[in-house]
Amino acid sequence: MSTRPRTITAGVLGVIAATLKLAATASAVGIVWIHACGSWTPATSSGGGTVGVAASSSTPGINTPAQCPAGQVGNGLDVIGLGKTTAGKRASWQINAAPGFSIVGAHTVGNQGMVTYGVDSGMGWGGGFYWQGGGAQVSQGEGNYSSPAINSPYFGWQVVCGWSTCDGTTKPGEIGVLEIEIEGAETSGPTVSVAPGSLGSASGWVRGSWPIAFSADGPSGACQLAASLGGASVSQPLNEPQSQTTWHQCSAGSFSQSFNTAAVSSASGVPLVMWARDAAYDYQAGAYLATAVTNNVNIDNTPVSLSLSGPTDAPSTAGVQYVSATATAGPSGVQGISCSVDGAPAQSYSGASAQVPVSGIGSHSIRCASDNNAVDPSGGHGWSNWATWTLNIRQPTVSGIGFSKLVDRMLCHRTRERVRVPARWVTVHRHHKFARVKTRAHTKLVTVTRCHPRIAHRKIYVWVTVKRRGKMVRVRRERRIRVVVMPHLVTHTSKRVAHGKATVVSGWLGMPNGTALGGQTVRVLAAPDNGLGQFSQAAVTTTRADGSWTTRLPAGPSRLIEAAYDGAPTLEPSLSAQVHVIVPAKVKLLSVWPPRVAWGSTVRITGQLIGGYLPAAGALVRLRIGQGSSYQTYGVQEHVTGNGRFTTTYTFGAGYAGIYKSYWFQIATLPMGDYPYAPAASGRGSVLVGGHPRPPATHRRHPKHRKR
Repeated sequence: MSTRPRTITAGVLGVIAATLKLAATASAVGIVWIHACGSWTPATSSGGGTVGVAASSSTPGINTPAQCPAGQVGNGLDVIGLGKTTAGKRASWQINAAPGFSIVGAHTVGNQGMVTYGVDSGMGWGGGFYWQGGGAQVSQGEGNYSSPAINSPYFGWQVVCGWSTCDGTTKPGEIGVLEIEIEGAETSGPTVSVAPGSLGSASGWVRGSWPIAFSADGPSGACQLAASLGGASVSQPLNEPQSQTTWHQCSAGSFSQSFNTAAVSSASGVPLVMWARDAAYDYQAGAYLATAVTNNVNIDNTPVSLSLSGPTDAPSTAGVQYVSATATAGPSGVQGISCSVDGAPAQSYSGASAQVPVSGIGSHSIRCASDNNAVDPSGGHGWSNWATWTLNIRQPTVSGIGFSKLVDRMLCHRTRERVRVPARWVTVHRHHKFARVKTRAHTKLVTVTRCHPRIAHRKIYVWVTVKRRGKMVRVRRERRIRVVVMPHLVTHTSKRVAHGKATVVSGWLGMPNGTALGGQTVRVLAAPDNGLGQFSQAAVTTTRADGSWTTRLPAGPSRLIEAAYDGAPTLEPSLSAQVHVIVPAKVKLLSVWPPRVAWGSTVRITGQLIGGYLPAAGALVRLRIGQGSSYQTYGVQEHVTGNGRFTTTYTFGAGYAGIYKSYWFQIATLPMGDYPYAPAASGRGSVLVGGHPRPPATHRRHPKHRKR
């Protein structure tokens, strides 16, 4: 069944133009083609009736049989006078235009599209084709007919008795149309109606997948429907079946497709075009009559993001802490932020930022998410992922360290208290099986340690006003008061320790209000006093019930010492001040050779710095020579590195061979910022100078002289 546009005559085009002028609301006019009889609308009826768009009207003596295709019953849509009737009586087949149409032409189809007999041939019968404002007679034996350009609400053919009495039994009259094609002009086109709840009816901002749904109908139906969003096709066009045997050639169309709006860019005013066409073809425009409804849609599929910032650790003395939540969204903007603290019901904040208050000692978890102003069909907004922030609020602690004992310790005693144990479920082993049993709530006695500070009596002086000899005078009076003495360390910040010896360091851990923290782990950190600040763990200890602790540090160089407390779930970490362990260098004079020389001779001096930690550029060693209690520095040995061993020489001046003098040599370190030992001196090595030089005794081993 063809729906292809056809060539149309100039006369019909003129009628179409006239129809356009008559249709005040029409912007275009289209043509539809309707077929009746032939193979289009099969029918067999001896009494007429309705066949396709054609309907018959008969009278006694004139019948309107129908047989499509033509056969023994009749010649198509037939009007035939076979009986007796009187003047003016008529019968017809008529096609009425449906609302919204006007008939602008009609013609029979095929080489033999009609049959005529006895009409307008002196047999009493007249007839032919008729329409509003005109008609056309037919002659006997005429095989085809094509109307001129018309503009009529109906078109038909009829047989009329023209004599006073017509007798079809002897002189029959007939007009039979085997197949006819009607040209109808439509001026309105289809109407598009948006379905409620679909994207086309949405207001505000939308997101996600939405149904795009609309219906369309017109005088000739809705033959094709399509939609696009932002220029992107929603789906393939929806085609409805078309029939050319009726005015309403396509059924009322319904378009419904789910479309993900993320396929187009997020923006405001994205055009949603819903389009439908019917069966009428506008030959002047070269297209079918169509209607497009455009609704602008605000789309936002941009992901919503949220970030949290703020403190991760705070002392309880700092008051309420605030975690900042900042959200960003697409063109629809941020509607609000929802935050939950420690699993509590979420609190809503309007706008793109929020300050979430957090208080109370402990570890707190803050979860926040934000949404935008775009909704899906169910009304759900676009949400960000949940962002999590952890904030620890802990009680501050105080760490002390020193080289002396803690004084004014807390007075502690052990006591027993009754506490309540709530009911709880426990797993027990009964009859070789594990079973869950709920224990009852009960009370029990526990041993606890309670501490309180010491109370000391202090003497103070105050000025009071008294009356003496009738006068008021100010006098100084002594008064004794009770003072709470908090635990404190009587310490020295530095301590000198012999080389190679260990030392003891002590400290205290508590809270600023004097509450001792017992059973806590304290790490003692040490760094060589060479300016590099390379701290490492030297010892680990645990505080006593009164918060004090003591530990032993191994031997080493001069060091900076500090105590570090890493904190607990409810206690802040703390770091003590630094104290200084001063360790003198160990300087060893290995030999002074030979022990006896003549004036003008040279001695070889060998020494060593023990203990390591020599600077990369080497240490500096002072070279001394003395006699009796007096001495002087005669040089400095530089760049002492490696294992600290070095050798140098000293040459005596000239003198009388008969004079003998005893000299001693000593080496000492100089203070250096990158050498972690305090200055120290070695022992002395003596040399007797005088007499004549002796020949070298190479055959004897040189003994070491006075090793120090």
